[in-house]
Amino acid sequence: MTHKKKIRFGLAAIKGMGEDTVDVIIAERNRGGRFKSLQDFAKRVPAKLMKKKTLEALTFSGAFDEFGDRRAIADSLEDLTKFAREQETQKKSGQIGLFGGIDEVAVEFMLKDTKATKEDILRWERESLGLFVSDHPLKGLDGYFKKYGHLIGKLTEEEDSGKKRTLHGIVTMVRKIITKTGKNMAILEVEDTSGKIECAIFPMIYDKIPTVALEKDVFIRIKGKVNERNGNLNCIVDEIKVGDLGNIQKMMESFVEDKPDTKTDTKDVYLIVIPDDTTKSQVNDIKKILLDTKSENEKDKTVQINIQGKTIDIPFKINYSDDIDKKIKKILENDTKK
Repeated sequence: MTHKKKIRFGLAAIKGMGEDTVDVIIAERNRGGRFKSLQDFAKRVPAKLMKKKTLEALTFSGAFDEFGDRRAIADSLEDLTKFAREQETQKKSGQIGLFGGIDEVAVEFMLKDTKATKEDILRWERESLGLFVSDHPLKGLDGYFKKYGHLIGKLTEEEDSGKKRTLHGIVTMVRKIITKTGKNMAILEVEDTSGKIECAIFPMIYDKIPTVALEKDVFIRIKGKVNERNGNLNCIVDEIKVGDLGNIQKMMESFVEDKPDTKTDTKDVYLIVIPDDTTKSQVNDIKKILLDTKSENEKDKTVQINIQGKTIDIPFKINYSDDIDKKIKKILENDTKK
């Protein structure tokens, strides 16, 4: 028998679920056993609890997943509540069937024929549970974040407080603020696969950043100073750039170690990812480092450069060392050549 890993999440922890509603649902499940379908749920749970907000919370969190696709259920909630009301009316009117059950006068409830996308599911999970459960939109990108910045969850007060850091992540919360002097500022919560951090955008920076960076679900790169406050680390933003998550994901998918049927062993490849906002001066500095370490030894590393979603092979090998990687990383972390 195959056992799948499962995550247990209490109903009361789902946003939008009241404790009284949870108590009734659990009591009915204990009395009559597991709910077999959405119809079964609608027949057994009091119609007064079948409110849109409650049903959306259960649907978006995945509580109804065994009964159908999340999008199909979400698109059918109006029909489900109507079905529940009809069942309740039959009970109150005493329409008892030959075998002591309620006559099935109401039309049987059917789901819409729609499908949820991965983006739908992840957005709903974060909204209803406060975190991603089934997957993460940044899955597989830890290597990129570590190479061109720092993982949020790995920041420490000892190593990072008071220092400038580059962070990447998805915007999961936006709080816009008007200061006492009437100026705009904002607090963002940014999340990568390792953790979350609050980022403060003060007025002098606020007007310089792209408007889209202040929207939920946007992928951004932040440069700023990490500080400790009330036992937690936060970031004072110096700069925000909106990134193309799709391009990064495609690049990472095409660069996998031990990928079959490729001419080059990727273990011997040094990949350099050039961000979209890299200056010509920065590119020239990187080129100089590569030329200075050019090697004729076939055992040395091949270099690939990914720029604007395309991967290019450099026509020579280099005598690679960790020091080279550090120098190139430092160049890319600077916005302009001073």
